[in-house]
Amino acid sequence: MGDSARITSVQPLRDMKAALGEFIDAVNIAFANVDAEIGRVSQWLQHERPGYYKQAVRRATDAVTKAKSELSRKQYMRAPEPVSVVEEKKLVEKLKRRLEELERKQDMVRQWGPRFEREAMMYKSSCRALSEIVSATLPKAIQRLEKMAQAIEDYTRLQPADASLTPADIAAIEKSIADAGETALTSTVEKYAGLRALAISPEAARELRVSTIATPWTCPGPAAADAATVEKLAICDAPPGPEELVYVAWRSVSCEGLYLLRGLPIVRDDGLASSGWFIGPLDKPEEPGGFVAVSVRELLTGAPGLGPLLSLRVGTLAVVDAGMLRSILDADNRELWQEGMG
Repeated sequence: MGDSARITSVQPLRDMKAALGEFIDAVNIAFANVDAEIGRVSQWLQHERPGYYKQAVRRATDAVTKAKSELSRKQYMRAPEPVSVVEEKKLVEKLKRRLEELERKQDMVRQWGPRFEREAMMYKSSCRALSEIVSATLPKAIQRLEKMAQAIEDYTRLQPADASLTPADIAAIEKSIADAGETALTSTVEKYAGLRALAISPEAARELRVSTIATPWTCPGPAAADAATVEKLAICDAPPGPEELVYVAWRSVSCEGLYLLRGLPIVRDDGLASSGWFIGPLDKPEEPGGFVAVSVRELLTGAPGLGPLLSLRVGTLAVVDAGMLRSILDADNRELWQEGMG
């Protein structure tokens, strides 16, 4: 590396800083507009339409009842000759069709309300990685660009850099700027998806004898609100039976952070049923500390807070840390959860 550099302008850094700022503003505006639209549609589906159709169905029912009464009255009316009720019958049929149409739309609103809420949650989960980049990564990159620009301006003026900016700081800034693109691409999906490779192998699981765990569990499981929200995402199947087996890394028992991975049930030589669940430590997951097979009943005796997660579908990976549900990935490593959804 040479002892000098020929730098004539820091404008590209300023331009990049401005572009990043504009990008952050554009993304935040887009998020705000979509959130507002979601709120408007949710209000329309959950409150406005149900109330409208409730009243409309009631009015239509009253109209049908009144028309039928008028038809019956005219049919039994005594007269020298039979009375024509053609128009009354047509009116009754017309009002009945109107009532059926309103009831059909009322049922559709009832179905679409919960479905829209689930889809809204899925959308927010899918935007989580971009939201983290815009709210945390890019502002830090802007600060680094500004600090780099100031250092370069000092350099071009052949003046000592600010006392608070040491050569080590400048080197760190240069490395940060070089790594900014890579950092921006990092997401929770990439962070947690690699945990799948650290689960116990089916071959090793088959040889584990069923045991018990006397050591108290440290992880409390997800908060009640998080567990309730998971059920609304429609990503659960039937829970495993109490005697089905769960494979646990020993270090998980004493860790506040866990990951739970549900694979296909493992066929064992002893005929015992497997739930497919594996539980490993979030801290140093590559060091499981050995494995143990326990029944679902035994697991929930020591860690009842994990129970709501055991109904998640095959292929799901869930991450719990310090009593908070941090992430849920489906079998294709798509993020299904956003912190704070509960």
